[in-house]
Amino acid sequence: MDFRTSRLLLLALVFVATPAQSQAVLLQIRPHIGDTLRMHLSQTVEMTGTKPGVRHDTSSMTTSIEVFTRAIAEQYTSGGTLMQTITDSVAMTPASLASLEDLKRRAMQSKPVWLRVSTDGGMEMVDDGDPNSELRHIFGEMPAVLSRNPVAIGEKWTREMQIPLSSEPGAVGSVRATFRLDSLGRNGDIAYISMRGTMSRINTAGAAPAGPGYGTSGQLAGTIQIDRRLGWITDSRSSIIVRSTIESAPDRRGDPKGAPMQVRTKITQWIRAMRAR
Repeated sequence: MDFRTSRLLLLALVFVATPAQSQAVLLQIRPHIGDTLRMHLSQTVEMTGTKPGVRHDTSSMTTSIEVFTRAIAEQYTSGGTLMQTITDSVAMTPASLASLEDLKRRAMQSKPVWLRVSTDGGMEMVDDGDPNSELRHIFGEMPAVLSRNPVAIGEKWTREMQIPLSSEPGAVGSVRATFRLDSLGRNGDIAYISMRGTMSRINTAGAAPAGPGYGTSGQLAGTIQIDRRLGWITDSRSSIIVRSTIESAPDRRGDPKGAPMQVRTKITQWIRAMRAR
């Protein structure tokens, strides 16, 4: 083979390979009926409050929780896959004796909860099940994260969702996240997705409107791995940092308001999943 022929062959291979790399793929959550998926969730919440002033008071608190669950794909429906989910164990740190006993009781008495998972990743509870189940609090309101249309490597899509604000009962944060299909691995079986977004507080009917001295904003980032053969997210890591400014009210003696408190909340979450052998 001469140099000219080898160069033409190389160019042909490049032109053949290029469409394959840029070919759009449909990313879906669609587990096989009968599969049992084991999931492990780790979540840490770090809260730090700082009040500027002469003493510059700072206080902090960190809590962690681990939840082990099983999800069994039972049936395909028009709204997604119907799955039976069971909480196997829950652990919290730090934990008092009372909270440990409560967690053990809830884990032992946990009843199967029925969950419907849409192909774009949204999750919703379809029955009452156990109102104290950790699954209800963690997975009960998971928003959709995937594009409903095929996407190519490097392509982005945006999702808007709402999440509750732990620092304000009844208050809701609006999240706008941009996702990107970074690459495909294992001959296209594994999809690697990155995510970045912002969050802001929104006024709802169930929460008091924020005063002039109150503000909430945040940023989030994360990665997602989808096993396209398994039809499930096997690794999801996310971090959200929320900064709030809370203006203190005058005391009973009518003294002027103190300096506003700055509150920083960092929530780190890691969810792993695999098919039970």
